[in-house]
Amino acid sequence: MSAADRLSILRRAVRDYQGEWTTCRVQRLYRARAYAAPFRRTARQDLAVLARQGLLVLDDTDPGRRVFRLARANGGRL
Repeated sequence: MSAADRLSILRRAVRDYQGEWTTCRVQRLYRARAYAAPFRRTARQDLAVLARQGLLVLDDTDPGRRVFRLARANGGRL
């Protein structure tokens, strides 16, 4: 699976299921979609890409946990 395919899967899931997105949740999504190498680093980078694109916002109010949420300003459109 290419990076573009992987990001497309994540982008669609973020819009459909919303809620909190963590590296663990992304890894579970990739495993469910039979992505062969769901490493934490990959999940972290993919979340960062969607945040840079404006789809997600980082909620770092808890210093021990990094959580991303759907950005409300764009209504989840990308």
